[in-house]
Amino acid sequence: MQAWKLSAVGIPIGLIFGSIALSMVVVNCIVMLVQGYDFDSYRKVFLASDFQLDQMTGSLSNTNFNGITPEIKEILDECPDSAKTGYVYYSEETHKMEPELLKTWEAFADKYEKNWNDYEKQVWEEAKASNTVSVHFLGISESVFDKLEWRGEKCSWDTFKSGNYVLVDYGDKYAEHPVSYYQTGDIFQMDYKNGNKKDYEVIGEALMPYALDYPYADLIYITVLVPEDEYITQTGNESAMYAAIDAKKGEDKQIKEYIDKNILKENDMINVFSVLDMKESFQRYVSKYYMIGSFLVVILAFIGIMNFFNTTATSVISRKKELALLEVVGMTKKQISKMLVAEGFLYLGGAFVIAVLLIVFGAKQILVNTLGTAFFFRLHLTIVPCVLMIPILVGIAYVIPKYQFEKMSRESIVERIRKE
Repeated sequence: MQAWKLSAVGIPIGLIFGSIALSMVVVNCIVMLVQGYDFDSYRKVFLASDFQLDQMTGSLSNTNFNGITPEIKEILDECPDSAKTGYVYYSEETHKMEPELLKTWEAFADKYEKNWNDYEKQVWEEAKASNTVSVHFLGISESVFDKLEWRGEKCSWDTFKSGNYVLVDYGDKYAEHPVSYYQTGDIFQMDYKNGNKKDYEVIGEALMPYALDYPYADLIYITVLVPEDEYITQTGNESAMYAAIDAKKGEDKQIKEYIDKNILKENDMINVFSVLDMKESFQRYVSKYYMIGSFLVVILAFIGIMNFFNTTATSVISRKKELALLEVVGMTKKQISKMLVAEGFLYLGGAFVIAVLLIVFGAKQILVNTLGTAFFFRLHLTIVPCVLMIPILVGIAYVIPKYQFEKMSRESIVERIRKE
């Protein structure tokens, strides 16, 4: 039958399938794009807990690494709406590099030194000359321990809190193959600035969450973690760098009010970062995509539907003579009407299959490599938008051919055959 080879206007039927499918694919991709911006991924980078307090500044020279005093800690610990409250303590120490650690840093320098500026090269030369490495020495509470990003086997808090062990970070943290500074079971000797000395066993490798880590750029350093009590015992410092509070479910606003009333009222130097502010920031960022995406979805869905409407209607109108001849050779109006509806369903079915194939095998590459490059974009594959368009398109495929043929049939068969 001619309709299976050509469209009503002489265009290959594959192009009809493609044009209808393209509208469905674009609508579907826009919906996936808008839904792909993930708040949890966005928050994870900038905020490790529901609330975070510190007295840090944008300048290292003016910052306060001990801004969360024992008095503030006591107030926070008494907050009735918090599920967990933890602290991160910081001090800068130095460590004599063992031969293996020195080799690791020499390999690191060989890899990256060509990209270093003069200051960074000077820092490396001084580190080699003194055979020391800077230590970001962090004390952590149990709730912070639970947020660590582990490499290899995770140890338990009950073991770690004994104070006989340390956790260390690793080099090339975000490279495909990170480099270990120490192996589990190695002995790490800590020489504190206050004169204390202690040997610890390395119990594992872990990274602090970005939001709770040392916030300033540094070059030659390692991060060493010990439990909160051990840190205070060895350094004598009871004031934390960060406070991290996780709220009970639905109690975010109550904690914000508690902090405003009991902390900020007495000390306006405290920085407070909250999940409430983060949500507002995130919504401002994605709202433009929601607005533009919603507009495009409506427009492109309308175009796709109208395209299908016109294709279906034109297919009937342009074949007036052909359909009249089919009546002459014995087909009933009912049979012709069913045939036209079947052709409409063929167009729709073909377009839907093509659209699904393009979405499943092409959408990820298209979106992830173009508009979905944000670090908090998480693609969730779906064909729901295409499926939601189907009822409207099915209605068009059923109603329009029948309506156009019934309207055409008001003319006699002879009149239709005579007309080109």
